[in-house]
Amino acid sequence: MAPDQNQPYMTVGELAARVGVTVRTIQYYDQRGLLHPTCKGEQNLRLYSAADEERLYRILTLKYLGLSLSQIQQGEGSDAAEELSAALCRREQELERESAEVLRNLNVLQGLRRNLDQDDSVDWGRLAETVGSVQQREDVLWFAITGEHAAHPEAPVPELTRDEVTRWHQLMGDTIEAMHDGVLVTDQRARDLAQRFADLGGMTHALAGLKRLAHQRSSGPKQYGRDFYAGIQRRTLSFLQDALDEMRE
Repeated sequence: MAPDQNQPYMTVGELAARVGVTVRTIQYYDQRGLLHPTCKGEQNLRLYSAADEERLYRILTLKYLGLSLSQIQQGEGSDAAEELSAALCRREQELERESAEVLRNLNVLQGLRRNLDQDDSVDWGRLAETVGSVQQREDVLWFAITGEHAAHPEAPVPELTRDEVTRWHQLMGDTIEAMHDGVLVTDQRARDLAQRFADLGGMTHALAGLKRLAHQRSSGPKQYGRDFYAGIQRRTLSFLQDALDEMRE
């Protein structure tokens, strides 16, 4: 197609500079059939339009959100808002699973570290039991949060005040940050978190609040899967309970 003299065009180098990618990247997307130039100028020079720039931004955004180039190509021409919403939902779920796994590993590592600090000799059998006990405790929390294996799963769940909800959110966020920083349950920072945990009612009140939130999610206008945030919640509560137990010893 011959270039429209009334429309501004960019060379591949100019497009790459505007968007912040390499020329090779644009050429690769062209080879994959994702980003052909609008037209060609003299000496077969590839020329790109503003619409091509927008398509490139779409490719980069969806690629960041975890879509493969094949998926991006298949979705071309679909509703942009629906496509982006679906991609965001998938990535949120992936990040939740990844974050939950990170926190689970941190819990296990902290348990192993406490064992090593208490005894310089390495007892591999005892360490393996520590790993198993962390996982088992989290399974118990899982059942408590979801209501599975409960004696009275239909029992009413108490309401939380707005102030209590705010304080719980702050505590959970501060605890996750502490876990990522490698804080041990014996550290003063963990003790301070444990005291806030106790002041809010400890594990019993926490589970009641989580059940309330889970009920709201399942019955509200926006529904989430049962795994949404549950992994992070049970690992965070496990850390808080361990810190509280340490503080009381």
